[in-house]
Formats: sequence, structure tokens, C-alpha cells
Amino acid sequence: MRLEPQEARRLPLPAALVDLEGEVVAATPEWRGPAPGTVSYHAGYGHLLVSPDLPAPELDVLMGRLLEELAAVAAGGGEAGRRTEVVRAGLALVAGRPLRGRGTAETVAELARAAVRARTQGLELEVHTPLPAVAVPAPGAIALAVVQLAVNAWHHEGAPRVALRVDPAPTFWVEWPSTAAGPTAIRTHRHTARRRGWGWGYVQMVADALGAAALPPAPAGTGRRAAGLGLGSPCLTLPLACVRRGRVARSTPAWDEDPAVPPLGAPVAGLLEGLVADALAREGQVVYRDLYRARAAGDRIWAAQAPESGSNRARDLLRGLRHERALWDAPGPRSSRVAALATLLEVALGAPWPSVPPSVYAELLPAACHALGVPCPEPLEGPVLPEPRVVAYLLAELGGRLVQRGETLFVVPAPERVASPLLRALRTTPEGWIRVSMPAELG
Repeated sequence: MRLEPQEARRLPLPAALVDLEGEVVAATPEWRGPAPGTVSYHAGYGHLLVSPDLPAPELDVLMGRLLEELAAVAAGGGEAGRRTEVVRAGLALVAGRPLRGRGTAETVAELARAAVRARTQGLELEVHTPLPAVAVPAPGAIALAVVQLAVNAWHHEGAPRVALRVDPAPTFWVEWPSTAAGPTAIRTHRHTARRRGWGWGYVQMVADALGAAALPPAPAGTGRRAAGLGLGSPCLTLPLACVRRGRVARSTPAWDEDPAVPPLGAPVAGLLEGLVADALAREGQVVYRDLYRARAAGDRIWAAQAPESGSNRARDLLRGLRHERALWDAPGPRSSRVAALATLLEVALGAPWPSVPPSVYAELLPAACHALGVPCPEPLEGPVLPEPRVVAYLLAELGGRLVQRGETLFVVPAPERVASPLLRALRTTPEGWIRVSMPAELG
């Protein structure tokens, strides 16, 4: 199903059709811009981006800066650089950024092997060689899916070892030894409300962004099972249909695979019948039923299954980033900026301000301020002190000073920096101050 720009404007979603450079070609009235939690779908000549129903586009500045810092770390190469590239690809995915870059099956294998070692204790990814000489898009994102499949096999099925096999198509298979006699009953629905177990979300997100197929666990020969990601011929994987004259006139394969709605060519019935009636009664507006939504535009009603958006996956990746010790070995000020931006983005997404013991604050703040080229503030006292790299970063970006009011600490921006986009991304007091700590009784 090919989606034309004029059709993209009528989708019942906060969505935008963007070209390969990320420039908006067409958008629905509900689109407010990319934000953490945006879902990307391959659309042939570009991507269809679908943002959360309650987007926060002001946070894109934090995400953009963090992705730039991670890209610089990844460019350093080595084991740390490969692990960082997988993290960066994951964050780009949940931020709705176009997945750029080309690589080979060997590139994917190297990235995945490094990341699997970081995510697990003692699990090694064996690679079946020779690998086919195929070019692939977004090797970091594909490696993220391979890592998730390997970790799932290790965590859910107790796999003592896993192997990566790549078919020429190409399809990336993760295999592991198994005594299971037949297929395992795994619900791998693309929406979390109808999915159970096996951490399928990231794999499906990578598949959607690349127009690929996420292949659930199945027997792969005697004593082995496998799950995979098949690239093949890219297609739009958003569950989407166009209804005309009481029938499903056009649809994507993902829509036809959903047993809850009529497939291509079938008359509207059940849930879809009620959804279409609601859309016709409120032409031009988005109407909702269960996981589905629709909008009527003339004699066409566009219906879609709402994607699993939101900021939960961004928060998951940011929490993992905090534990990626290789990043803190990055040269110069890089590690301080990565740590600070990851923390600020977490807080902007709803996490509480982190705190550190006074001894850690006293040890790390001078080093972070030196790395970022700002004077070190006067020593502070109190049971709850802020993350020192956040303090150093905000002082470097916003100037100003650190102020203590009781047990709460604030960064007060310099007057000439009050227009900084960082202030729009972070919650500030009515005076425009940024709180960087939480009172002890709330911590």
C-alpha cells in the first residue's frame, strides 16, 4: 500500500510524512513535531512518523544534543564505540529520527556481539560464517533487534548460548539450543495491550522503521529454535485501512493480519463498523474505539490501529544508558555531557531529580566543571545534593549561578541566556530557575 502525501494528511493520527532527510512532506492537523516516543514507519521514499497523543516536541532539543554526543563517542570505534552505536540507534528509533547509514552483515554482527556482552553476564553471540556480502540499512538498529532477540532467548528460555545466522535475503536469525517439542505459545502482537512476554517491542519497532518483518520464535531444526528480523522487500507496516462504500478498499498487510478487523475486500463489520459510523458522524475529526481510530474525509474513511507510542521506551533506554560504563570513559568533556543530557532528558520525561552523597558530589563536581570549562561553585552542605555533571552542564550552557533555598538547589540562568531552548525543555519555576535537586523528604 503506497501512501501519497495528500492521503497522509488524512490519517487519524498525529503523524507526518518525511523525506529521507527528515524534512516534512505532509502532516496531519494533530502533528506537533518529533518528540521522545515517536514511532517511525518505512514509507518507501521516506518515513511516516507517528507521535504520542500527548507529545512534548520541546524535548527534541535534549534528544538531538544527546544523539550528537553519542555519535561522536561511537565514531571513536573499538568495543565502547560499537556498544554506544547500538544505544544511539535505539534512542534515534524512539525519537522518530530517520534511520540513516549503510553497512554490511559483518557490521551488524560486530555491533551486536559487543552489545550482547554488555547486556548479559557471560552470554556470547556466536556468528555463523561466512556471512553473506549484503548491504543493509541502519546497521545499529538491526543490531539492536539482534541484541533484543538474544537477550530474550537468554532471559525467557534460559538459552546458555546464542548464535547469529544471516540468510542472503537478508534475514538475521538468532538461534539457540532448545528442548521444546513444538512452537511456543507467544503472543507477539505489535501493541503491548495484546502482547505477552518475550520483549517483542524493540524488535517490532526496528521492523516498522525498516519496513521489515519481525519473525517470532519457532523450531529451527532438531534441538534448536530461532527468531529473526527479515528485511526482504520493505513495506509500510502500520496497520492501516481505507474504507469506501462499506468495504475495506485498501489496507496494509499488518491490517489484514489483525483478526479483530475485516481484511482487504471484506465488508465492514463488528468493531470497524461502529468506528466507521462514528467517523462519518464527525467528519474530519479523529474518533476512537479500543485500540483503533478513524477519520472520515469525503467518501473515504481512514482507519488505523494506534501504535504503541509514548515515552516509556525512551525512559528504558536512558536508564540503560546510565549503566553503560564504557561511555563514562569517553575522552575529555564528552562523558560529562552524555551523563548530563541523559539525566536531563529522563527528568523532563517525568523521572525525579537524582541525588548523590556529599562525598560523590565533592569528588565529581570539580572534574566535571573543569572538563566543561566553567568555574566550580562554592561547596554545598546538605543530605541531598544534585548530580554534579548536570550542575556543570547547566552552568556551562546557561551561565548564571547555583543557588540553595533550604534543602532545594536551583540553577539560575544568566540574563542573556533566558531564551535558551534548554529552558523550554526543562520545567522551571515562575522566576525561570531550574530546580536540580529534590528535598530529602521527597527523595
